[in-house]
Amino acid sequence: MNLWRTGLVIGTVVVVAAGCSVTDRKVSGTATTATVVASPTTSTSTVVKPVDDAGLPKLLGSPSAISDLVGVAMTPEAIFRKPDTKLRVEPIRCLEAVMPALDTIGYYGRTGFAGQLLHGDQHAQVVQVVAAFPTDAEAADFREATTRHWRSCQNQQATVTGGQVPLTYALEKVESVDSVASVLVSGTAGDGTRVPCQHSLGARRNVIIDVRVCAPNVANKGRDLVAKIAAGL
Repeated sequence: MNLWRTGLVIGTVVVVAAGCSVTDRKVSGTATTATVVASPTTSTSTVVKPVDDAGLPKLLGSPSAISDLVGVAMTPEAIFRKPDTKLRVEPIRCLEAVMPALDTIGYYGRTGFAGQLLHGDQHAQVVQVVAAFPTDAEAADFREATTRHWRSCQNQQATVTGGQVPLTYALEKVESVDSVASVLVSGTAGDGTRVPCQHSLGARRNVIIDVRVCAPNVANKGRDLVAKIAAGL
C-alpha cells in the first residue's frame, strides 16, 4: 500500500469535512457539525367575535352617506331598537316584502336590533335595519327564508294599515344579485305622486341588513346601501 497516497486521500477527506482548501497542509482540531434547531411557530390568527347588540347602531349608514346616495338631503329620526308592532300588512304573506323593521317571526332568534328612518324632499325616504343573530349561518338562513317569503308576494299588491292612512304598494319581481335580494316596491304619496322604492336584503357575518330606499330615481340604491353597510362589517 502506498502510504503517501493513503495519506493524501485521508487528508483530502479531512480538509473537505473541515471546510478548508485542498491546498492546506495542516489541519488541527476535530470537525464539528452545525446543529439547526427549529424554532416553534406562533399562530397569529384570531377568532372574529360575532357582532353584538351594542355594536349594531354604528353599522347604520350615516345621514350624510345616505344623503349622497339618494341625492337628497335626508333628516334622520331616532334609532329604534326593536321591530315595529303597530303596522299591519294585507295579505299577511307580504308582511316582510313591503318594508323592513316590521315584527316577524324571523326576528325572534335575534341577539340585537337597530333601525332608523330618514326622510327628505321629493318623497325621499329610507328605512335601514341591522339585526344580529348568534351565528353567521343563522343570519344567512334568515336571508334565504325571508327571500322565499318575498317571492310569494312578487307581482302583487299589499296594503299597510296602522299608520295615519292606509297605503297600498305594488311589488314587482324579486331579484337576487351577489346574495342580495331586491324587489321594487312602489306606492302613492298623499299628493298623488307615484314613489318608487327598492327593498333590499343581505347578510354579512352574523348580521342581516334590511333596507328600503324610496326616491324619484331609485334604480339600485337599496342594493347599494346594503353594500355600504356590509363594507363596515
